[in-house]
Amino acid sequence: MTAPKSLKIMAFRPFLTALLSSLVFPFIFSGGDLAGGQDPSSPSSGRASGGLPDTEKTTVYLASGDDLAINAAIRSLPPEGGRVILGPVLFPVSAAIVIDRDNVELHGISSATTLRLTDSANCSVVVIGSTATPVARIVKNVAVRNLVIDGNRGAQQFECCGGPCDQGGLSHIRNNGITVRGTENSTISNVITHNCRSGGIVLEKHCRRIEIRDFESYNNEFDGLAAYETEECTFTQMKLYDNRSAAASFDWKFNRNVISDSLLIGNGGQGIFMRDSIGNEFRNLYLNDNGEQGIFIAETREIADSACRENRFDRVVVRANRTQGIRVNDASCVGNVITNSIVTGNKGDNISLAVEGILTGADTVTTEAGDETFP
Repeated sequence: MTAPKSLKIMAFRPFLTALLSSLVFPFIFSGGDLAGGQDPSSPSSGRASGGLPDTEKTTVYLASGDDLAINAAIRSLPPEGGRVILGPVLFPVSAAIVIDRDNVELHGISSATTLRLTDSANCSVVVIGSTATPVARIVKNVAVRNLVIDGNRGAQQFECCGGPCDQGGLSHIRNNGITVRGTENSTISNVITHNCRSGGIVLEKHCRRIEIRDFESYNNEFDGLAAYETEECTFTQMKLYDNRSAAASFDWKFNRNVISDSLLIGNGGQGIFMRDSIGNEFRNLYLNDNGEQGIFIAETREIADSACRENRFDRVVVRANRTQGIRVNDASCVGNVITNSIVTGNKGDNISLAVEGILTGADTVTTEAGDETFP
């Protein structure tokens, strides 16, 4: 993850860090771009949270604090939204930071801005969207940027908020680095999540048009990235590695998304685990040295009409995984296509199909060791 790009901040960073570390109370600004860090080519640039230009947004700066201070800052923003900017220090989190309103940005001033879950907190670090189940409303136009999120999983006792999962209330929310629930038209970028008791980032409860960019996730108990009931989203420039389960899990109603330009390497389970996923595009991916398949494509046999169908894989490298390179597990998984790809050196079959010919283009894939340039 790179630090923000603002030249003014970079030029005066030592002075600014010393000055801000001496401040105790939040400062509120109406407009201006104190923290910078925005990519002008991004769809979220300029109007990332709502219709207001950057110069008209209310900004709250927290030089230090904790989850109470951050949540209070979010609540203090006016009805039209605004920004909460966090200083380059450690912020302890004992209860989830919740962004359940529209047009809100939360971001760190540099890569030194860290949110760390406290011992026995047993919650997500950040929740974007409603904490009610089912969600109370769809939240729109949220941006989270420039943060390191440490889930402190060795000191958490439960996978779900407050105790055993799915017992009502907040227990329906897993203890992820970032949980995104019922959210649209939002961005997460330049974020690292690690050591989370459940997943790194998880999307659920009907998310649409979310962009996740420049994302790194490692050493989480389950997946680096997971998405359910998620449509028309973009996931790019990711490094998902050393997670105990899959790098990426797309397991329910994951449709018409784009996953590109990413490394999914060295995870305990699959590089990609997918069921009930339709019309997605996977391109320019490296899926190497994972503990099970590089890509596992299946149906959920307990749920009708849950096959993976009409997904496209282009320019993927699937190499040195511990079982099959690609496994299409069910005859119902039809219409999937692979092109311009390399699948080689896996411990099991490079390509394993439930029914011969079920993966279109499999016969054109490079599978010979030593011939590892794209066709």
